[in-house]
Amino acid sequence: MHDLAEQHKDADVVTLRELTKHLGDRTFGMYLVLVAVFNVIPLVSMVAGLVSVAIGLQMALGVAKVWLPKSILDYPLKASSVRAALLLIERKIKTMERFIRPRWQFSEAPVVDRINGMVVVALGGVIVIPLPLANLGPALIILLMGLGLMERDGMLQVGAATIGAIAVVMILHFAIG
Repeated sequence: MHDLAEQHKDADVVTLRELTKHLGDRTFGMYLVLVAVFNVIPLVSMVAGLVSVAIGLQMALGVAKVWLPKSILDYPLKASSVRAALLLIERKIKTMERFIRPRWQFSEAPVVDRINGMVVVALGGVIVIPLPLANLGPALIILLMGLGLMERDGMLQVGAATIGAIAVVMILHFAIG
C-alpha cells in the first residue's frame, strides 16, 4: 500500500490500471483490497461497489484473471484522495498482517473461490446502496477477503465469507421484514 501511495505522490490523477499493473498471481486479492480502500472516498464507493460485484462474479464463474472494462480501469481518480486512503488503510493492514499467514490450504480449491465470489457479489450489492456509512462494514469484509486471497490465508477467507454471508442475510432480513 505504501509503495502504491508513494509511486503516485506527484500525480494529479491516478487510475486503477496504474495501481494494479504489477499484481502477478494475486490479482483478485489485490483488486478486492484496492476496491475496499476506495470505499473511504465519498461517492467513489458506489462505483467501487459495482466493481466489487464484477470481481465477485468473475470469481464465482471461475475466471482465471480479473477483467474490468477500460472505462473503469482508466477512470481518473484524484491522486491525493487515493494516496490518503491508501496510507490510512496501510496502517490498519500492517497491524492485521501480524496475524495473516498462509494456512488452510484447502481454500485454494476452485469451489472456495466460487463461494467467496458469491459473497463478494452480495456485499458489493450492499455497498452500492447510497446510505451513509452503510458501505463500511461490507467494505471491511471485502478487504479481509482480499487480504486472505493475497496472503493465501484460508482461515481468513473462510471467516470473511462466513461473516459476509451472515451480514447479507441480516441486511436482507431487516430490509424485507
